[in-house]
Amino acid sequence: MIVPMLSKIKTFFRALYDLDQTVILTLFCLAVINILVQYSANDKMLSRLFSDVVYLGTSFVILLVVANLNISALKHIAIPIYLISLVLLVAVLMFGVKVHGAQRWLNLGIRIQPSELCKLSVPLILAYYFSLQSRGINFIDYIVGFIFIVIPFALIAKQPDLGTGILVLCSGIFVIFFAGLSWRIIILALIIFLISTPVIWHMLHDYQQHRILTLLNPESDPLGKGYHIIQGIIAIGSGGLYGKGFLHGTQIHLDFIPEKNTDFVITVLAEEFGFVGVCVVLALYLVLVSRGLRITQLAHDIFSKTLAGSITMSLMLYILINMGMVAGILPVVGVPLPLISYGGTATIVLMIGFGILLSIHRQSKY
Repeated sequence: MIVPMLSKIKTFFRALYDLDQTVILTLFCLAVINILVQYSANDKMLSRLFSDVVYLGTSFVILLVVANLNISALKHIAIPIYLISLVLLVAVLMFGVKVHGAQRWLNLGIRIQPSELCKLSVPLILAYYFSLQSRGINFIDYIVGFIFIVIPFALIAKQPDLGTGILVLCSGIFVIFFAGLSWRIIILALIIFLISTPVIWHMLHDYQQHRILTLLNPESDPLGKGYHIIQGIIAIGSGGLYGKGFLHGTQIHLDFIPEKNTDFVITVLAEEFGFVGVCVVLALYLVLVSRGLRITQLAHDIFSKTLAGSITMSLMLYILINMGMVAGILPVVGVPLPLISYGGTATIVLMIGFGILLSIHRQSKY
């Protein structure tokens, strides 16, 4: 009985050794920073800290499970996962929980945000579809792929949650790009987008238009629409080079910063750990992105390559949008900072994505 158990333990640690140790160590460092920042952001509430640790622990276990899966197994679940995500999005519109005027969550004993699942299901179905095109990918295939993207995007935008919708849209576009989309088509699409911006502007909700206008001049409504941007900039600036010290952020603990544990969590890091602390986090993100691009480059087949590329580029996009909106150079669109912001569904989905990357890396070595 003992010998088989020891054999299983040996097999488990051998499997861990085969994984990309740099990615795992970097994720662990970000998890430690997450715990410190969330403890401060939640005003030292042990219950929230415990919840955060449970989510992180669960997500790491899921990461290791996914990382040890055969990447071909993901092809078999691509269609079911995509269909489930669409069903959940429809359920949100019909039975969802409304918070701050947006209906984005489902209460299934625990509260989940189905749109987060689309960040994986959309790249997964696209990568699977393109992998089936043994004759080569043509223009019609790209149109079909775009349809796969537009359906969940429309359902998410209806909630309304344009920020997450754009992220899902981009995650799919990244797959199409890594599948070999011509630069001529990309440039043409950008031109069409620029020409159609007046139409898109009139399709936006009033609050979405106000966010963009406020970005250009936040002082025009300092106690209303511009409050988030102004207070975020003050908190970032007040941290200086080395910060005010852990748990000593005045803007944070005097409640000047709204959503300080989610969308604006970088203000906690900037005020208490300063410019140096932010640079440390950016360096860790840079390691993840560079390793992700390396894994993409080494992938053996189009399914692995497009999926790894989408996961990596999506991570980079999340970071740029979150930090850009807090710094006042992008509109406030409600995008959390990966692995630092509080959020169970978002954290687990991100770690599943990294598990897929690790699985691709493990199998690309053989």
